Amino acid sequence: MKRCLGFLVLASIVLAGVIPYINSLNNPFIWDEEEIIVANPIIKDWKLFPHLFTTDVFGVPVKSGGFFRPVCMFTFMLDYHIWGLNTFGYHLFSIVLHALNALLLYALILRLGLERKIAWLASLLFALFPLNCESVVFTTTRVEPILGLLSLSCIILFLKGLQKSKIHFLGSAALLILAIFTKESALALPFLILAYVFIFLKKGERRKAVFPLLIFIGIVLLYCALRFLFLGNPIHRTLSLINEAGLLERIYTFPRILLTYIGLALFPVVLKVEYHFVVHSARDAYVWLGTPLLLLLAAVVYKFLKPRRHALFFSSWFLIWILPYSNVIVPLHATLMEHWAYVASPGLAVLMSMAIFGIMKRLASVRLRRVVGILVAFLMLFYVARIIERNREWRDPLVLYKTDVEKEPDSFLLHCNLGVEYFRKGMMDEAKKEFIASIEVAPGRGYDVAYNNLGVIYAREGRISEAIACYKQSIALNNYSLAYANLGELYNNLGMHKDAVLVLREGVELYPLNSQLKSQLDLAEEAFKEIGNVVK
Repeated sequence: MKRCLGFLVLASIVLAGVIPYINSLNNPFIWDEEEIIVANPIIKDWKLFPHLFTTDVFGVPVKSGGFFRPVCMFTFMLDYHIWGLNTFGYHLFSIVLHALNALLLYALILRLGLERKIAWLASLLFALFPLNCESVVFTTTRVEPILGLLSLSCIILFLKGLQKSKIHFLGSAALLILAIFTKESALALPFLILAYVFIFLKKGERRKAVFPLLIFIGIVLLYCALRFLFLGNPIHRTLSLINEAGLLERIYTFPRILLTYIGLALFPVVLKVEYHFVVHSARDAYVWLGTPLLLLLAAVVYKFLKPRRHALFFSSWFLIWILPYSNVIVPLHATLMEHWAYVASPGLAVLMSMAIFGIMKRLASVRLRRVVGILVAFLMLFYVARIIERNREWRDPLVLYKTDVEKEPDSFLLHCNLGVEYFRKGMMDEAKKEFIASIEVAPGRGYDVAYNNLGVIYAREGRISEAIACYKQSIALNNYSLAYANLGELYNNLGMHKDAVLVLREGVELYPLNSQLKSQLDLAEEAFKEIGNVVK
């Protein structure tokens, strides 16, 4: 009976991680997937494997602050050589990762000594959080489930090292290295392990943890030193509203970020790919009311959730994994994105499970306990329905961008993406409107991709000088590779081959793997030779 019950528990966790996402298996590649997967030559050739460690996710030489994700890109390389560009396999891989993470969370909670029923419900909640939907259904955010898998495994091996053989510490350190090469936020992992040591271990037991912790800290310091040495200062300016805010404003904004994530986990009515907001003053309700509310919530968790050590640890779990996305130290390209909470969400799931069973334990009436159980079941059914609905929105990029830009009109990315979809459908007036809107709502001098796209429309309309100006602005803002290609092609079409050669050589120097730039440069140089002039 125990084996049968154990199998049913594990099967229910797997099903919770898989069933809500079945309708996303045939979703097409959209947004960054088109550039990171479809148009990326690196993942399509095993000979280019070393380039995974010298380029960012877009296949261009990695720069300071760039998206350096070699482990995640290696999984895309595997996917491509198994499935080609069949999206089914890519989505299947992400769903399997998510289900595995739910199982690992269940194993970790049991190893920490919580009751099986708490571990089971927490794993179900984690698997069913609509907050985590984007991390599963949007292939380029697979980095989060991979980081979750490596982090959970790292912690489990560390615990085994304390309780059994020290050889497990080596495996834990190896997983930490892989996690860091998956995403920089893995640098928070040693701090979570440190929290475990201080919360759970007695003074005498902490001695066992000193050496592996020193190794972990050494790995973190070595990575930071190497990254700074080869890539420069990782703190860089990015295009976002929160980046335009001052330090004090970013501190004011942090309580709202925390409350938003908690709200999205508990009752996710509105989901969107980007959240752009800034709290400008201490007089804002999110500061003078939200901060005391968070402190009260923390006090309630500490006072009423038992065992207290577990409540404290999983509260620390949530906070430690959210801090890299607080925008306080390093402003990011959005104030908040749902997939940033994926690795932090197990903390909320465990706290919710502890709270639910704590409430049921305090209820004397069996009938009232059943009512609580029914309410929890309906909540999880709501989660399933919300995930399925959100998957449908991700199935059609036009629907996704149109829906989300209505929810977040300050997103220059969504305006630009919506314009691209209108462009593909031949709706040029609507596309132009969205590209202009993208430039207008973008902080600073505008968004480089939107300028390039607007230049394409102006070129089609015969407004050549305006098209050239847009391409040049796109290059000036961020050296956008497609702007180099489009400007070079336009110069070639106009017979301005000397200008084309100069622009395209600059583009090829920046993006040596870009075949479009190379082909345009070959055309420009050949045409220029024919008229008897060679630029060297």
